[in-house]
Amino acid sequence: MKGKINIHFLLVLIAAALWGAAGIFVKAVGNFGIKEMQIVFFRAIFSSLVLGIIILLKNKSLFKVKLKDLWLFASAGVFSIVLFNFSYYKTMSLTSLSVAAVLLYTAPIFVCVISVLLFREKITFNKIFALVIAFLGCCFVSGAFSQNHRLTPTALCFGLLTGFGYSLYTIFSQILINKGYGSLTITFYTFLFAAIGSLPLVNIFKTVSSVVAEPMSLAILFLMAVTNTVIPYLLYTAGLMGVSTSVAPIIATIEPVVATLVSVLVYHEAFEIWHFLGIALVLMSVLVLNLRCKKNEAKG
Repeated sequence: MKGKINIHFLLVLIAAALWGAAGIFVKAVGNFGIKEMQIVFFRAIFSSLVLGIIILLKNKSLFKVKLKDLWLFASAGVFSIVLFNFSYYKTMSLTSLSVAAVLLYTAPIFVCVISVLLFREKITFNKIFALVIAFLGCCFVSGAFSQNHRLTPTALCFGLLTGFGYSLYTIFSQILINKGYGSLTITFYTFLFAAIGSLPLVNIFKTVSSVVAEPMSLAILFLMAVTNTVIPYLLYTAGLMGVSTSVAPIIATIEPVVATLVSVLVYHEAFEIWHFLGIALVLMSVLVLNLRCKKNEAKG
């Protein structure tokens, strides 16, 4: 229909916006002394639990997967969730938060290259243009150009590993979609394996005792799992069914825009000209991609 936004495009956009609100939950549980990898662990546990209950109530057959495909679900959980989070937090410890955020958003570049090799997607001018301005927008939004930042080779390696890990969810999800699996099945098994994969990275006894000592933190972590993990990952995975693999992560660059707005509106952090310029560039990239999606729909 003329003038309407592509529904799958919109699903990816909403998912990224929900991810952008993660800072609210991270700050809230941080006040209770819950560390980053502990957050990853509980997000994975609660997310797989909620998704498992949904599948039980909706359609138990969604639990069924082929044994030969289990490595794909395991890889999605371990590499695209655990590896991504571990390397992201490591990057933040080695350099500034803004540089870590910029390196995170090398993910669309990785997805674009891998999509050409695996899915034979075409690299168009619109994609390249949107990719470049979205990346520049993320640089401005994060404030990477507003001050001097220290970037060591180690920080660069972990930062690029973050972008690569972040890109893998899109890649593995698309492979599993092509194999006929739905959004619920993909997201459930991804987080189930993420929970298992994160066990070696947390002190389970200390982690559980920390949360038990602060029941409110448990409620916040559960709310985070539902609103910041289950819902956006389901929406993003469903969006991949109608948006090309290389386009989805570029749309998702709306995430740092939302994160910046949250920091300004909720935590009253300074809003500089860099932020405004970055938001404008990211929104421009999203507009370019939406016009491309409309054009494709018209051809279809």
